[in-house]
Amino acid sequence: MHKQLFNEAIIKLIISPVGPILIKAGEGEADPTSPDMSFVRTVYGGREMVYLPGSSLKGVLRAHSERLARTVQGKRGLACDPLDDRHACAQRLEKEWSGAQKYKESCFLCQLFGNTSLSSHFRIADAHPISEYRTEERNGVAIDRVFGSVAVGPFNYETVTAGAFETTLYVKNFTLAQLGLLALALRDLSAGRVRLGFAKSRGLGVVTSQVEALTLRYPFCELKEGRLRLLGGRDLGVTNQLIGVGKFAGDESYGYPLNDTVAMPDGYKYETNDWEEVEVRAPKEDDKIKWKPLGQHCVKKWKEVVERGN
Repeated sequence: MHKQLFNEAIIKLIISPVGPILIKAGEGEADPTSPDMSFVRTVYGGREMVYLPGSSLKGVLRAHSERLARTVQGKRGLACDPLDDRHACAQRLEKEWSGAQKYKESCFLCQLFGNTSLSSHFRIADAHPISEYRTEERNGVAIDRVFGSVAVGPFNYETVTAGAFETTLYVKNFTLAQLGLLALALRDLSAGRVRLGFAKSRGLGVVTSQVEALTLRYPFCELKEGRLRLLGGRDLGVTNQLIGVGKFAGDESYGYPLNDTVAMPDGYKYETNDWEEVEVRAPKEDDKIKWKPLGQHCVKKWKEVVERGN
């Protein structure tokens, strides 16, 4: 399904530390005055700065989504165990299978985030600072669990304690159930329930987040008399419903839900942008994006997936 583009969700996200966070840089810092553990840095906009790697953000969101899925999964596994060679999707998928069969045979989480045999439908960019950030050095030691004395240390590490970092999430050819699960993960991230980086069990990594923009694109659709239809193709019969990729699927080879629709939240509507693409944008209220109603509507489709598996 990567050869075609039916829909795409684009979410602009602002992440801010509530307390100290540390995403460690690699070893090999030559400067003897640098902390033992430095925050990862890159050159962006012509100057060196700290940033939140997209790989770290994707890993955290996937891990939390798997935690949510495993909590409710029944006989039908919604999230495979990557450490179990008998049941891990990456291990049991046959090399000669088609992309459609690999997708259909993958667990729900691998269908969204991918595995070593299946490309991810989810992408996330590095989060770069959009405001002044503050760093500070902290000292620590490792305690011997038997004797209670210092085993390693003291050592020092660099943390970021303030700032705002912007990133963008992309979900290509999404189902509404996938958006529902991702909305739950973003809800928990915004509430400070999902931590980032090093030493999360020791108080580090607490962040909050805010959705700055949310757009659902349907680039090869058009509006005809208020109804959604494919360019040069069939009438999708949709006026006031959100649709996932299952509505576009012409066969069941991928296992997409054919009834992949849900009621349009209040304030949302199909519009045509400057490039003649059809899209749905989350409306603003009091200068804040109303993204939660869309997530709450899509969670209903996620619940249907859970109920089918139990």
